[in-house]
Amino acid sequence: MVALQQGLEAPAKKESQLGKLYSFKLEKSRYRKNYIVWDSIERANKPKNFTEKTKHLAPHARSLLAVIVQKLERGERVLFNHKYISTITGRKRRQNQNIIQELAVVLDIKYHNSVAHNGKKYRYSYEFSYKKQIHFVEQNFARQDSLNASKQNLFSATIENKDIEYIRSSVQAHESNFYKNSKKATTKKTVLANTRKKPTNQQRKARIYSPKFKQYDKPKSLGDHYPLTTKECLELQNSSGRDFTQNAMNEILLDMSRKPKLQGHSFVSRARFMAYMATVYRYEGRDAVKTSNLSFKILARATETEVIAHTTQTQRDEFMATFEQAAIDFPTPENRFKAKIACTLPPMIGYNLLSSIRRVSFLNDVLEIHLTNQLNIDQHKQAILKEAKAVDCKIDGISVFKPNE
Repeated sequence: MVALQQGLEAPAKKESQLGKLYSFKLEKSRYRKNYIVWDSIERANKPKNFTEKTKHLAPHARSLLAVIVQKLERGERVLFNHKYISTITGRKRRQNQNIIQELAVVLDIKYHNSVAHNGKKYRYSYEFSYKKQIHFVEQNFARQDSLNASKQNLFSATIENKDIEYIRSSVQAHESNFYKNSKKATTKKTVLANTRKKPTNQQRKARIYSPKFKQYDKPKSLGDHYPLTTKECLELQNSSGRDFTQNAMNEILLDMSRKPKLQGHSFVSRARFMAYMATVYRYEGRDAVKTSNLSFKILARATETEVIAHTTQTQRDEFMATFEQAAIDFPTPENRFKAKIACTLPPMIGYNLLSSIRRVSFLNDVLEIHLTNQLNIDQHKQAILKEAKAVDCKIDGISVFKPNE
């Protein structure tokens, strides 16, 4: 009994899909190329665990269907090869096969290696035509929309005389259902004649300044957004496509807030800040895996208190020792100068200076020191100048360039 019920429901379901196909004949459905009712046509090759969205025709299938129907208005069948189909869908052969298979519920589709049509030979092409057994559906829509006699004759020409009696009985049994279904589908999405389709400027502004984009009372800097919450980090991970940890994201934000060039940056809303930081993390040069350690810290622009808090004496000694080894391996004036600073200045002062130096240059009689942060070394200039003269006896003075200079 269940099998019999399913056998009766299958043709009815197929006919309802075909009813949606022919709904383009209605006058109210003609205001666009892909007709609204076609959005609810169910695809023939639905996935196993389909959802409400995936069971209907995909956009590419609807685009292809629109072109096929336009061609079928001028003949009983059309032939398309994959090259022509790709110009419509923008996809390759394998994907086109899936798109074509979606339309099998409303069209008769045949594949030909070689076929002649209207005196022209086609190779490796698909033949599309209306399903012959339910031409009465098209005729029903033709009567509702008062189409001209030539279009009515076009679809009825393929029906043989022996089938007329069967078709008339089918129309009597199903006519009201098809029209009712199509009318229901069209009335849901029809746009009123005088309804404005595009939003006004006032509506656009209202959308921009909606609660989601609520502005601050006064602009906030990068430092005002530190630290980031767990929710904000998850949102930034999704929008940037990078898997930085919350600790790494906060370290990068803190380091950016200390850069003089970025201290003038301000944001009028949280949405602006999140969009800016998503771009920063997307193009961040650091490796997300290497920065995933909970002890990861950026100390280039850290204060002395933070350096002491986040590093041990052994780590600082190892850092200072690298400059001595560099002077032995590559005895350039710059490396020799840094090695003397590491050996002669007090440990914490030498560590702060060497961790802040970006570049050292011996130009004529002046030593130029370019720093990465606002480090005050005025009280140690004489000691630094003494070590510089030990490297180059011509040096008479020191010029210190801080980040904002």
